[in-house]
Amino acid sequence: MAEATSPPIENIGKYRVIRELGRGATGAVYLAEDSFNNRNVAIKMMFPEVLKHDEDGAMYKSMFLNEASLAGKIMHPHIVGIYDAVVDESTSYIVMEYVEGGTLEKFCTPENLLPTQTVAEIVFKCVRALAFANGQGLIHRDVKPGNILYKTGSDIKLADFGAAFNRVSDKTQVAAVGSPLYMAPEILTGAKATVQSDIYALGVVMYMLLAGRTPFEASNPASLMYQIVNHEPDPPSRFRSDVSALMEDIVKQAMAKDVARRYQNWEDFGKDLAALWQGEQSPQQNKSEVSDTEQFSHLKTLSFFRNFPENELWEVLKISKWRPFPAGTVLISEGDVGDSFFILAQGNVKVTRGKRLLNVLGAGDCFGEMSYLAKRDGPRSASITTATDCIVMKVRAADLNNATPSCRRLFDRKFLETLVERLETANQQLAVT
Repeated sequence: MAEATSPPIENIGKYRVIRELGRGATGAVYLAEDSFNNRNVAIKMMFPEVLKHDEDGAMYKSMFLNEASLAGKIMHPHIVGIYDAVVDESTSYIVMEYVEGGTLEKFCTPENLLPTQTVAEIVFKCVRALAFANGQGLIHRDVKPGNILYKTGSDIKLADFGAAFNRVSDKTQVAAVGSPLYMAPEILTGAKATVQSDIYALGVVMYMLLAGRTPFEASNPASLMYQIVNHEPDPPSRFRSDVSALMEDIVKQAMAKDVARRYQNWEDFGKDLAALWQGEQSPQQNKSEVSDTEQFSHLKTLSFFRNFPENELWEVLKISKWRPFPAGTVLISEGDVGDSFFILAQGNVKVTRGKRLLNVLGAGDCFGEMSYLAKRDGPRSASITTATDCIVMKVRAADLNNATPSCRRLFDRKFLETLVERLETANQQLAVT
């Protein structure tokens, strides 16, 4: 099918076009200004003649409508937001979140590899995004570096749900949708897409980010498919010496040809990635910092955040700062003035007033929260000292005040529960004395 062309345009609907970002055989993507919401957006616009094409028009239209239908429905910090969609006879376009920085494709070459710890973080965030989408009934079916947008550091956004299959609403599934290199062996032999086929595709992405090459190389599609079904790829460590055995095992299990030997769900995949940060083979170079993967994994286990949904957990990570402290460190001194509160992610701390021990707090407990609840800076009423090695998360009251209403409500509810529990404990102690 010949590549379609379109004349330069100044506006798409109510959006002012700034420049073209790229184009292909079926459409173009533009950077545009959304003046109403004071933000830049990316607009994917289909060429009208493509949707009318005799052979492929129905498939392209179905995929376009599939992605358009997700507008406002699938919102996650690691999935590109879809804000608006218009589909009619004259023009069809999808308005999306604009992510500056390109895709992960540029990091799949030997001369431009990311650090292994960054790869582990990126893949973990992809796992969480795909797990969230799967919770909405979606199987992506086109996971590849070109559909993962890169912001900075390890921040990514999963994009392009045009090929996605909805297990809840879709009655039939078109076979062999996606890019052959990332298709699981069972898809190439006629099976339908599942969570495990998306897991396989992300395993290929991880392989390429680590090795800087594709796991299979072939001169034609038939040869490529034969290798995927019948051959094992060389281990990433053959091309890169700093790939740990644990990391290589994760890639191997994600790309297992036998579905039964592959990760059975996203949670298992994520747990193994989180386990990478433990022990001597941890990919983390700066031990004074706590990785995003460790932070998210900690949050999910802490009682304080038991009722926080996925999106709010990621927001907590955004507004908090995490640091490890050795035993004997004074975190708060009685009488100090501060505007932050703290939540203990790991370890124990002692609460003292003068020389009197008031309490011992453990993982999941908060302290210093009155600076937020009182809506003003004030002197601390007690001292907090680490009794063991600890990981402490710090949140400024001002940052929580600027968080989303849903996140603030969850914190307020938990603070209220904590105050009630402490009042009950104090009353019991008074009753005894």
